[in-house]
Amino acid sequence: MNRRTTGTAAQVASSQIALAGSNYLVLAIAARNLDPAGFAALSSFYLLVNTFGRGLFSAVELETTRAVAEADVFGRTDGPARRASVRHTLVLLAGALVLVGGSTPLLSKALGSGTGAAGLLATGAVAMAASYLLRGPLAGHRCYGLYASTFWLESAAGLVAAVLLAVNGVSETTAWIAALAAAPLVAAAVLGRAASQVRSPKAATPTTADLVDPGSGARGGVYWSAALLLAGQGVWNLAPVLVTSRLTDQPALAAGFVTVAVLLRAPVLLFPSVQALLLPAFTAMVSTGDDAAVRRTTRRLGLLMIGAGVVWVLVGVVLVPFVSHLVFGATVTPPLWVLGLLAVSTVVGAGAQIGQTHLVAARRPAAAAAAWIAGLGVLVLLGLLLVPPLTAATLGQLIGAIVVLIVLTIVRRRPAETPEEPTTGAKP
Repeated sequence: MNRRTTGTAAQVASSQIALAGSNYLVLAIAARNLDPAGFAALSSFYLLVNTFGRGLFSAVELETTRAVAEADVFGRTDGPARRASVRHTLVLLAGALVLVGGSTPLLSKALGSGTGAAGLLATGAVAMAASYLLRGPLAGHRCYGLYASTFWLESAAGLVAAVLLAVNGVSETTAWIAALAAAPLVAAAVLGRAASQVRSPKAATPTTADLVDPGSGARGGVYWSAALLLAGQGVWNLAPVLVTSRLTDQPALAAGFVTVAVLLRAPVLLFPSVQALLLPAFTAMVSTGDDAAVRRTTRRLGLLMIGAGVVWVLVGVVLVPFVSHLVFGATVTPPLWVLGLLAVSTVVGAGAQIGQTHLVAARRPAAAAAAWIAGLGVLVLLGLLLVPPLTAATLGQLIGAIVVLIVLTIVRRRPAETPEEPTTGAKP
């Protein structure tokens, strides 16, 4: 890897790490300025907007990146790719708003009936859609400086808003949620004009080939990737939301669960990078029909996951309670067995990344999406019906992750009857 490639990778990775760190820091600041119920509501919003936003719209970014890069290679205009991006984004945004509307009773309990929960989450979804719509063409044209700037601006906007709210002693939950919801719009507002002017230097006068919609043939692939990402995010984000909605009479306990759940899901932030590293290797093995190499690689990665998983479970049980008290000011934390099972669920999810990457490499995004949808269904069903709520959410997340791993394992052993449409990849 040459110096330029290394620098670009570091630039993009650091901006995304900064955004994740900024969000955690905003939650830590909020924990010192909101009561337990308000903090649980803000944390639930953060998890929900990540489920809808990162889950759905990053799939469009990936497909747009591919289509724009392809246009650059052939010296074509990126107009068709941009139009397909807008259309896909609008379709997925409509779906997100329908989900928000249908989930209003649950959202009102989790976010507080007086916060205008559905409206705030809809605002967050629109903001996420705008930011990802901006990023696809930038990545496709390899304008990584501007691309990274979108994450830096979003992280700075959220952090500045949190500091201002804290300095002014604002303790209304709605204000904190609104600040978090609007942060992605800052990047779109500041960089929107510059991003719209980015074009391939080789693009010539539009030809007949340029008028072909690059999204028309892969439309199903985009939507399956979106379903995969949405369900994957749901498995890691919805357990705290379910607890918050069911423990409105015990806000301190709900806030404690949210805090440890958010901390124990930290490795999930690395899942996209893991897949990005594994996908080329699995693609090469699948393309050459080297099944023995697939099995060998799967076994080695599985053993690595088990070793790292033991360490993570120990970290979760020993250190997470201390961090939740020190950083987030949690007054109540769940029993250690809850922390242990949540940590185990994250390890199981990491193992599922192996099978997911294999299916994506084999152009089977629908099969991978089905596994995560099944896991999400288990989480929601158990999280809503079992009692007590903490046990329900903990077992729901763990069993949901196990279901994903089992389904992926079974599906991988059954070759697809017909090839599925190509996909640009997916992340949890």
